[in-house]
Amino acid sequence: MPIFEYACDGCNHKFETLVLNGHTDIECPSCKGTKLRKLFSVFASVSSEQMPSFDGGSCGRCGSTERRCE
Repeated sequence: MPIFEYACDGCNHKFETLVLNGHTDIECPSCKGTKLRKLFSVFASVSSEQMPSFDGGSCGRCGSTERRCE
């Protein structure tokens, strides 16, 4: 059940919606229009190297053991 991003051609409102299998009756939540464009969206991915450290050690980004990175 993916979440898609759309832009309404009627009012230019951008929104996300969960699209269930076979569900194609999507309308703009702002103006109730049905002339929509599906937008290209990128997904977020986090590797273990980018995960913050919560053990009181370095922040993982700069290696500093200070509370705030410079």
